[in-house]
Amino acid sequence: MSTPSAGPPGPRRNYDNRRRRADAQTRQRRIVEAATTLFLEHGFGATSIDHIAAAADVSSPTIYATYGSKAAVLEAAIDIALLGGDDEIPLLDQAPSLAGISAGNAAARFAAYAKFFRTLNERVAPLARVMEQATSSDPAIKETRSRMRTAMRADCSQWIKQLGPKALRQGLSATHAADVMGTMIGPYTYSLLTVDGALTPDDYERWLAHALPHLLLKPNLLSK
Repeated sequence: MSTPSAGPPGPRRNYDNRRRRADAQTRQRRIVEAATTLFLEHGFGATSIDHIAAAADVSSPTIYATYGSKAAVLEAAIDIALLGGDDEIPLLDQAPSLAGISAGNAAARFAAYAKFFRTLNERVAPLARVMEQATSSDPAIKETRSRMRTAMRADCSQWIKQLGPKALRQGLSATHAADVMGTMIGPYTYSLLTVDGALTPDDYERWLAHALPHLLLKPNLLSK
């Protein structure tokens, strides 16, 4: 007697794998969303993995298995605020290009750049403030902060490279220009001016659009 054929291989397993990945991504989103709310409402120290698990309707071991630590959950929340999700375009490629700056387009280019970072900081700065406040109490948070600053500085170096050395004001090196840019567009400066200071987000955007080109560019590029 012949053995019945086994039928076409593979499709069901592929479907099951896709469904499991989708379920895992859904759980991760719930965890990060719950953690974000708790971190912003109560701070990093007062929020436990158990609190996050209860708010996300998952078990604490699931969070540890997915992220490994509370600091890693905060880092994931900041990454999503920065990029919108794991599959989004890198920040360097999202920002308006600064290549080809001239006297005729500098103001418009930096206005678009300022608007982009105002919108980004509205999402990121509150979580970055949570991270800053927790740095002294958690070594893992200090490492996360250091990685973020290194990544931002690398991006700023690339944006300065887009401008090119001929656009930078006299005596300003590319290294120093990247430091200036990183300080001004960073979430800490945004919080300092809009939370601790009296500027509104609109004020910050206008200030950045005006101040950044005046600090970076040669005077002849500032005139229309």
